Amino acid sequence: MSVTTNASDATDAGVPRAKFIEDVAAHVGDGEVDDALSELQKRYSAYKRLEAELQQARIRLSQQLPDVKRSLEAVDVLVEKRDRGEEEGTTVRYQLTEATFADAEVATPESVYLWLGANVMLEYPLDEAKELLEANVKACESGLEANARDLAVIKDNVTITEVNMARLYNWDVTKKKEQGAKSSDGA
Repeated sequence: MSVTTNASDATDAGVPRAKFIEDVAAHVGDGEVDDALSELQKRYSAYKRLEAELQQARIRLSQQLPDVKRSLEAVDVLVEKRDRGEEEGTTVRYQLTEATFADAEVATPESVYLWLGANVMLEYPLDEAKELLEANVKACESGLEANARDLAVIKDNVTITEVNMARLYNWDVTKKKEQGAKSSDGA
């Protein structure tokens, strides 16, 4: 009665792919429809949970990408000024909080401080900071692409599982109607 999967039938995240049940009667066999529906419901719940996790990850990456790009743009400006040999400082406007900005006079720096998350800040030379931020932008963009692919696969699995559950339920209703008709004919 259970649908078996092998390694090639799994998503990139290792989640078993949903298989369309062609022959409901053969799938149920001598077992109970409720058991088959219960199994599909468990898989459906797992898919929905994974879908929610992927959507949260997508939101997190989507929010992170603009911040990293802004940081990279700021470092690019500092690198250009350094490479041109400009000695005078630069006035910059930076964000303190979501709605609060401040102006600062920045001398021509040789290094910058970058937040790495979890209240960790490290000083990097400009070239290393630029490399790190470029790598972070690429990682963010590739993470968003992988997330979109995984989300599409999960949505397909959810749809297939919903269709399978509906087909099992409808098959069971039809079977019970046929049994009811046979019992009323025999009575």
